[in-house]
Amino acid sequence: MKIRTNHILLSVLFACIIGVPTVFGKETPKIDSLKAAVNTETNAEKIVDIYIHLSSLYENINPDSSISYAEKALELSQKINYKYGEGTALFLISYVYDQTGDWLPAISNLEQAITIFTETKDSLSLIACYLNLGVLHSYGKDQVQALNFMIKAKNICEEANKTYGLSEAYSNIASYYEYLREYRSSFRYYEKAFEVDTLTGNIDNQCFNHIALAYSLLKLKQNEEALLQLNEALKLLPQINNNQGEILVTLGFITYYIEVGELHTAKEYIDRVIDLNSKNKLNKFNVNIYSLNARYYLKKQEFKNAIRLYNKAINLSIEQEKYDYLSDYYNELSEAYAGLQQYQQAYEMQTKAREAYEMLKPDEIIQALSNFEADEASKAERNKILLEQQLASAKNESEEFKFRAKAGLAITALVIVMVALIFFLILRKKHLNELKINYNTINRQKLLLEDNLVKLAEDEQNLKKLNATKDKFFSIIAHDLKNPFNVLIGISDLLRNEKEARNSDDFDVLINGMYHAATSGYELLENLLEWSRTQTGTIKFEPQPFFIHKVFEINKDLNLEVAKTKGITISISEIKAMVYADFDMVNFIVRNLLNNAIKFSNNNGKIELLAKRDDKMLIVTVKDNGIGMSPELIENLFKIEKSVQREGTANEKGTGLGLILCQEFVKINGGNIWVNSEIGQGSSFHFSLPLSLS
Repeated sequence: MKIRTNHILLSVLFACIIGVPTVFGKETPKIDSLKAAVNTETNAEKIVDIYIHLSSLYENINPDSSISYAEKALELSQKINYKYGEGTALFLISYVYDQTGDWLPAISNLEQAITIFTETKDSLSLIACYLNLGVLHSYGKDQVQALNFMIKAKNICEEANKTYGLSEAYSNIASYYEYLREYRSSFRYYEKAFEVDTLTGNIDNQCFNHIALAYSLLKLKQNEEALLQLNEALKLLPQINNNQGEILVTLGFITYYIEVGELHTAKEYIDRVIDLNSKNKLNKFNVNIYSLNARYYLKKQEFKNAIRLYNKAINLSIEQEKYDYLSDYYNELSEAYAGLQQYQQAYEMQTKAREAYEMLKPDEIIQALSNFEADEASKAERNKILLEQQLASAKNESEEFKFRAKAGLAITALVIVMVALIFFLILRKKHLNELKINYNTINRQKLLLEDNLVKLAEDEQNLKKLNATKDKFFSIIAHDLKNPFNVLIGISDLLRNEKEARNSDDFDVLINGMYHAATSGYELLENLLEWSRTQTGTIKFEPQPFFIHKVFEINKDLNLEVAKTKGITISISEIKAMVYADFDMVNFIVRNLLNNAIKFSNNNGKIELLAKRDDKMLIVTVKDNGIGMSPELIENLFKIEKSVQREGTANEKGTGLGLILCQEFVKINGGNIWVNSEIGQGSSFHFSLPLSLS
């Protein structure tokens, strides 16, 4: 993850004020010396300068002392109307609030400093203020305003011919290309910043830009080059005068090792940065440390730890109104929930990620960057026009020889400018095309995200269906399986306690009741066991070639006595086709369908077991002329979450589970099952099986 830093030019400000730059590591003697100087100095402005210098020395070692001295400088400056001291004190107070994570007071104090420096026309201080104001606003929602402040700082640098501010402006502009995932452009602007820092000898910024270049290279999958950049930053670390440097370099290495999958090394650096941040009390890095630690656990698939740390990063970001990486945190949090198969939470986090991304108005950022590039092109065009005007003026004022010489030089310069302009326009066009491609990529990712959301919704429906299945299963156990046992217990208790019942005329009725209850309970238990085997995947599928006619005959013989009690006739199709399927499953399907046909047939009814070929499949039909079914009943027939229980024509009981099993077994054998029925007209259950090739 990229860490956005403040390039605040404090050393430049203090060099202009008191002539001595801040050097960290030797603070104590200077602090003592400056404290002593306050007691002896009589010039009020110089006392302000000393307070400011003390504030700067304390800023990274004791924020409370830094603010205390800055406030003293502010109070005294206001009394003596020392505008430069007043503006610089406000600037320092803003900086310390920034370091401690208080963005709103940091912005307020910085805006007051800008008002003062605008009034005094202090371009040097305005550059620093606008750069910091841009960084502070970039933490919040108004990214376009932040970008405009950075561009304004860059323009002031160019107008005042100040090279040092260009590095900060370029690197912060690069961070917006980075936000849009336009990493080639971000790398280009970080390189520009690094070139400026090399010319000015700014070691601090060189170190930070090495880290930024490494991040862009990681995103461009140039891992070896990224590691080289991080090692260069590490080499510069002993030379920089900012104790944030070690934390930033360490965060860069954590990002690298997580990205390349070296998690053990990443963990060592995470422990190191937690210790460093604790010692230095730099709260501004807490969000970055939480999120990188969370990503480490996400990569290790320790999803609960990842969720805990992402929530800390998100809550702290919202608390501090720091929204620039909130979308990334929600996306990675969604991945962690998905890892735990908590798809509802994953769906909610993806929705929040999309909202957080849109909240920063990426379309407006793209437009602002396009306007910036267009302004840069316009500046080049204006420079060309200015040069042409100068050439025209020289022509009127010079002698013919001087005119020709100057004209030749001017034409040469013009050609160079035009070539440069053409080259710039080509690069700009290429860049805009890249930006457009990147934007299209983002749109495609958005569509992919929407597809994922649809899939998550489907998963949610499947979960609901599974819950309904579970409820149905327990309902069957609690009610339907309970009833036969109640009958058995009741009749057996009657026979046990009422001896005269054994010799009564109702004895045969009681025995038949016990038989039917036991048979019903056994059938239900057998169906439950078969169904549970299909759900757990333990049932074996053993296809083989066999004649469907054999299955018809077995089940006709098995159900013949039951059919006779209702006077029902069973006829078998004469087609003797061979299918390739699991014999036991097909036998179960036919048995259940035939039992149902008998159950819902009227007395003296007729049942047919039919078969016909259809291309490479055999269509098996169990047809009756019984009571039939309504369309609503047919619609819910093969859905376990729907209750379709009803009594047969002789008050036979059923659960509907047999048809669910029939559907499961038909699918396992590569076929389909369906029904045609009308109330009072009977029912025809059809299922298909593959024909045997032999």
